[in-house]
Amino acid sequence: MPLIWRRPDSFHRLLAAWIGVSLLPGLSGQALAETNVSGKVQDFITGQPVAGAQVNVIRAGTVLASGATGTDGVFQLLVDVPVRAEPLALNLSASKTGFEAASQQVTVTAGQASQLSFRISLLRSEARDCNPVWARTIIVGHVRPPVSATGELALTQRISEVLQYDLLAEVQRTRLPASHQPVVLPCPDARPKTLAENAYWAKALKADAFLVGTAEPVDGKFRVDLQVSALDEAPAMPVRASTPPLNLNRPESADLGAAALEPVVFALLKAYQKEKRYAECVEFAMAAQRLLGANPRLISQRQACQAGLPNNGLVGGGVP
Repeated sequence: MPLIWRRPDSFHRLLAAWIGVSLLPGLSGQALAETNVSGKVQDFITGQPVAGAQVNVIRAGTVLASGATGTDGVFQLLVDVPVRAEPLALNLSASKTGFEAASQQVTVTAGQASQLSFRISLLRSEARDCNPVWARTIIVGHVRPPVSATGELALTQRISEVLQYDLLAEVQRTRLPASHQPVVLPCPDARPKTLAENAYWAKALKADAFLVGTAEPVDGKFRVDLQVSALDEAPAMPVRASTPPLNLNRPESADLGAAALEPVVFALLKAYQKEKRYAECVEFAMAAQRLLGANPRLISQRQACQAGLPNNGLVGGGVP
């Protein structure tokens, strides 16, 4: 059940209202009305309700009402505000340990809130530094080390470096503008709680491809079992693929292998095609074809992008 904030008796009710309003510039002496501010707090990644979040209604630094969300993420606060025709701006904030605080404006006119229900989304703290900075982004989330591992292996960073050498070095040989070349962003704290959450992370972080995985030692190297989710496939289950044994001490010479590269490549191709950036799609497909060889699906994707060009048939270079 949602928590409803109430004052204990009429005397304290009037006293609190007088104190709160008297502290607000230009509002003392006005008639008050009890205004309902209610809504729901949800997880920005999954959209699931967040229970136990602290919710405050604030005006000019003064907390007018506060409460906590119930198990369903719902809150309901009662706020005494002046009855007047001019809109009054309040701040509605929500916070909880493990999440980044969030707030939004609430406008009250003639004792009525601007919305019947407000929705606040809280971003998990582990996703705070996972904001894409480029048009095309591959985010490498948590790569779990082997059970036998001792010390910090920095596997997320090292897999990111392999991707940069393995995929992006080839892309840089194309005519793709720098602003539309993919970038790899390591985000080691991004840890989906379930397999089904992976796609929600891709969507929430606006990552064209989102990877997490588990590393296992093999003859002094690491094989990584990856789960790859695409932005446009949420809430589909991730594609699962394994790399060959990788020497992560030398990422410049490590090879992720076709099975691991394919879902990343096709996620990026879909993003180019969705934005109707057909020339960039063709260029990227050329680079991918040099890495993956005569992949029928890749050839078909490149042809589809090339068909979208206004000068179809005039694109030069690359693999025919």
